[in-house]
Amino acid sequence: MIALLWVLEAVLLGCLLVYRWTDLARCEPAWAGWLLLFGAGAAGGIGLTSCLFFVFGVLLGSHTAALVVELLLLAWSAYEAYRHRARADKAASETQPPVAVLWIAGGLVLALGLATAASSTAWEFNPQGNWDAWAIWNLRAKFLASPADLAPRAWSPALGAITHAEYPLLVSGFVARAWSAGNSLSAAVPQSTSYVFFVALLALVAGGVTVLRGRTLGLLAALALAAAPPLLREVPTQYADVPLAAYIAAALLFSLLDRPVLAGISAAFAAWTKDEGFLFLILFVAGIAVFRRRSILAALAGAAPVGLLGVAFKFLLARGNDSQVTTSLPGAGHRIVDAGRYATTLAAFGREFIGMASGWYHPILPLIVLAVALHFDRERRRDATFCGTILGFQLLGYFGIYIVTFHDLVWQLQTSLSRLLVQVWPALVLAAFVSFRAPEAAAILTRVPQPKARRKARA
Repeated sequence: MIALLWVLEAVLLGCLLVYRWTDLARCEPAWAGWLLLFGAGAAGGIGLTSCLFFVFGVLLGSHTAALVVELLLLAWSAYEAYRHRARADKAASETQPPVAVLWIAGGLVLALGLATAASSTAWEFNPQGNWDAWAIWNLRAKFLASPADLAPRAWSPALGAITHAEYPLLVSGFVARAWSAGNSLSAAVPQSTSYVFFVALLALVAGGVTVLRGRTLGLLAALALAAAPPLLREVPTQYADVPLAAYIAAALLFSLLDRPVLAGISAAFAAWTKDEGFLFLILFVAGIAVFRRRSILAALAGAAPVGLLGVAFKFLLARGNDSQVTTSLPGAGHRIVDAGRYATTLAAFGREFIGMASGWYHPILPLIVLAVALHFDRERRRDATFCGTILGFQLLGYFGIYIVTFHDLVWQLQTSLSRLLVQVWPALVLAAFVSFRAPEAAAILTRVPQPKARRKARA
C-alpha cells in the first residue's frame, strides 16, 4: 500500500509542476484544460521521478537522496502552485452541453469502467503481467531497487539478449523507485503504472482535441481509444508500449497546441521509455524543423535534458549490449534485396491491422464513419500532414527493422508487430480527429438557407 502512495505522489508532483509552469489549466473549456493538466502531469511526473531515481538513486548510489530531492521538489512545487494559483475573477461562461455530448461523455465513462474491470480481472489471474513484464521490465526494476552494487545488473550484458538490457529505463526506473520507497515488491506498482498511463492517454486526447476542435470531437476521440481492443489488451500486460503511446501522442498534441517545450519533454520521455522512442524523437525533431521551424529551439530545449540522459545511458552504460540494429548489420545487404521478406512483412502488417478487430468491431470504423459524415477541415491540412508524416516515417522505420533483422522474420513479426501498432495507434487517432470538421461547423453548413433568387425561380 505504501508503494502505491509513491505512485500517486509522482502524479501529484507532475500535476503541480504543470499547473505552475504552464497555462494548461486556463484552456477553454475549463474541464478540457484540467484533463490536459492531469494527462501531462501524470505522464510527466512518472517520467521525471524515474529520471531522478536513476540519477540520484542508481548513478549516485543513494535511494534516500533520490527521495529527499523528490520530496523537496514536491514541497517547492506545491508552494509555487499555491502562490501562483489561478484567480477565479470571472464567472464560468460555458454553455450547457447538448444532450448528445452528455451521452458521449456517459459512454466514455462506461468504456473506462469496463476497461478498468477487464484489467483488474486480468491482474487477478496474472498479477505479474505477461512474459516481457516478468523477464524485462520488472526484472530490471528489481535490480534497480536493490543496493547500488547490484543496480548495474539491470543493463548488464550478462542478462542476455532475451531481456533487452539495452532498453531505456523509464518504466523500470519508476517501478524500482516505488518499490524502494515502499520497501515492497508489490505487483500493484507495475499494474497501477500501466493503468495510470492508459488514463493519462485518454485525458490527453480528450482534453487536447476538445481545445483544438471542440468538445464533441474531443470526447469522441477519447471514446474511440477507450474502445480500441488492441490498446485495451496491452494495459494488463505491464509492458512499456502503452507508456510510449502516451508520450508519442502527447508530443504531437502539445505541438499542435503550440506548447513546444512540453512537446519536446514528451518526445524525450518517449526516448527514455523504449528504443522505438529514440526513433520517434529523431523524427519529431525533424518534423518540427520542417513544419514548425519557429518552435524548434523551444522543442530542443524541452527535449535536451532527458534526451541526453537517454543517449548517455545507451552509449556509455549499456554500450556492451547488442541492440536490434547492431546485431542486424552483418548480412543486412542480403536481407535488403530479398523480395520475399518484403512480401512477408507487408502481409503481416495487413493481417495485424485486420486483427485489431474484436468480433465485428474494428477501431478504424469510427474514423471512417466520421470522415464520411463530417469530411475533413481544409484549414487543418498542415496539422494532419505534420502528424501523418512523422507517424508514417515511424511505421516505415518499423518496417525497415523487420526487413534487416537477423532474427527469424516470422517469429519477430508474430511476437512484436501488434505492440508496435499500439504504440502509434493513439497518435493516428489524434491526427484523424484533429483534421475532421467539427460537428458544430458541419451542422451550420447544412442549415445555410438558399438564396432568395433561387427560391423565386423555383416558385
